[in-house]
Amino acid sequence: MSVSPVCPRCGEVLVVHPGVTDEGWCHLHAAVTPLHYTAVVAHDAIAAVSADARVPAWVPDPMPSGWSVTGLAWGGEPGARAIVVACSGPAPLGGVAEMVLVAEEPGTGLGCGYAGLPGVDPGELVGGPSTAEVQAAGQRAPLWPVPTPDDRAAFVGEAYGVWLWLVTWPASAAWLLAEDLSLLDLRERIYPDLPLGPPSDHLLPGS
Repeated sequence: MSVSPVCPRCGEVLVVHPGVTDEGWCHLHAAVTPLHYTAVVAHDAIAAVSADARVPAWVPDPMPSGWSVTGLAWGGEPGARAIVVACSGPAPLGGVAEMVLVAEEPGTGLGCGYAGLPGVDPGELVGGPSTAEVQAAGQRAPLWPVPTPDDRAAFVGEAYGVWLWLVTWPASAAWLLAEDLSLLDLRERIYPDLPLGPPSDHLLPGS
């Protein structure tokens, strides 16, 4: 179902010893949780990953008009400790946009990898008044902006006791947050008409 696992912080292919599923070795970041991903996203892959996941698998619900799921990645197996769902569609201000939604246990470093940040957790970046929010499985989830390269925007908060990241390309696609974005946890329900699209250019951190 997946191809060679990569580093959750930089996307480099890992060295993983036979029989070891919970740790890989990155030449830049040392021991990390292997990030697995599918070459082409499919409904059965989403169902298999989310079935025993320890973190949510977030998708917009409803999906913005013209948008589709374009990628799936997960950290650790069995029982994923981090899940990435990539989506793509028309950008609010014109053109095409991509977005990744990340749920991860603290210490994984996946969201920081997409945002282009050092370290494994947002730390002091989360604090003070939030600037955005989503409805995550019906619960309000405040989000805080984090510094990123100019080609993207990133927000982070907490839901279900783990980090929730939302990263968009281009940065202007963050206007999606102005549309009262609601998220569904695919562990609760995978609807059969979930739209699927071609593979995302930003499924892996560092891309």
